[in-house]
Amino acid sequence: MVHRIEVGSYPDPWPRSIFFLMRGRAPDLFLVAEAEDTIVGYIIGEVEWRSGSKVGHVMNVAISEAWRRRGLALRLLDELESRFRLRGAESAYLEVCASNSSARKLYRKRGYIEMGSLPRYYREEDGLAMEKPLT
Repeated sequence: MVHRIEVGSYPDPWPRSIFFLMRGRAPDLFLVAEAEDTIVGYIIGEVEWRSGSKVGHVMNVAISEAWRRRGLALRLLDELESRFRLRGAESAYLEVCASNSSARKLYRKRGYIEMGSLPRYYREEDGLAMEKPLT
């Protein structure tokens, strides 16, 4: 179901194998939202070292189209950030498609700041790097 949401959400979806890999590497950072006994969204992260400190990387998030704009992505993001903190992360970062204004608005709502442009990060489109402190 997670991969089906991915395919319905992105023009260049992750292959199914990446989801299995990420679930195995950090199962506590692979979260799903359920409604009516069905997975309707997910968020995937990892904690890594960058410049001498631990940082959380929000790697992927998607919500089924029928369940968007109900606060599910915000709740998943909040929970993932809590888990980043439990693992000692001092900040969180992510990449977002520059043309995805609704996602950028969601991240700004949670305190993420645009740090810079990522030219052609998404094949034909630019991305933006966003970051926020967790401490």
